[in-house]
Amino acid sequence: MTTPSKIITKQIESFPALPSTVANVLAVSADPDSTAADLVDAILPDQTMCSAILKVANSAFYGIPKEVATIERAVIVLGYEEIRNIVIGKAIFSAFPKVDKDQKENISLFWEQSFACGLCANIIGKHFDKKSSELFIAGLIHDIGKLSILLSFPNNYPIVNTLSGLTSSNTTEKERKQFTASHDEVGLKLTRHWMFPEQLVAAVGYHHRPEEAPAFTEYPLIVQLADIISTLYCSPEAKSAAEITEFFSGYLPEITLLWDRYNMGLKLENIREWFEILQQRRESEQGLLDILTSR
Repeated sequence: MTTPSKIITKQIESFPALPSTVANVLAVSADPDSTAADLVDAILPDQTMCSAILKVANSAFYGIPKEVATIERAVIVLGYEEIRNIVIGKAIFSAFPKVDKDQKENISLFWEQSFACGLCANIIGKHFDKKSSELFIAGLIHDIGKLSILLSFPNNYPIVNTLSGLTSSNTTEKERKQFTASHDEVGLKLTRHWMFPEQLVAAVGYHHRPEEAPAFTEYPLIVQLADIISTLYCSPEAKSAAEITEFFSGYLPEITLLWDRYNMGLKLENIREWFEILQQRRESEQGLLDILTSR
């Protein structure tokens, strides 16, 4: 008998390995003995990726005053980790097959919220002096498990409510009952299948239960909060900063207990500030989303 668990596992295994460029960049960036020339050599054969890297490097996201005209220059200016993050971000959009026309609008909404989550995680990361670019990617890909479930069960997954809506423990529990795994658990398997860095695996796999993360707990913790803020931001009933503050006021005592464990003090005024910055940045960062989603 073919169970939902087997179907999802088969779907994950059917995903092709990420392009050799991605694998090579991940290997080079993880090797302490590698050089800038090694990273350039890993990227240059892939002209599509080269073009994307240069476009992102010259986007508002980085705000570099002087044009970055070559991959060699991009590696020097941005560094290994930033290049790796751009490569992962671009590769994710190419990894999923095109969806049916009737699902296209909802998938677009999904990526809109995921992009906003990435920006918000980036904003929060900067506040706490964390690796903000890596947190952008963590937020961007945090819900890819939902896409995997959708591809496995295109007629049985509530696309509109689940892909871009506010996820609660009830939602993940319903997923477990229906599909034997929740989207974060599926995302955990998928990121491991692609051999992503462990901090990204933790963010994707534990953003609904950060206290269970075996390592890099700050990543799922930040992405969890960014997910909520960005979902409210993307809601059809647009929220003001004051409404966001009011929404979080009842949850803050419980949230701060976990944040305090990792020496990240959290206040309502922080959440309000991050939401306002997200409002400003989302408008100016559309070009980055366009670059990442172009095929």
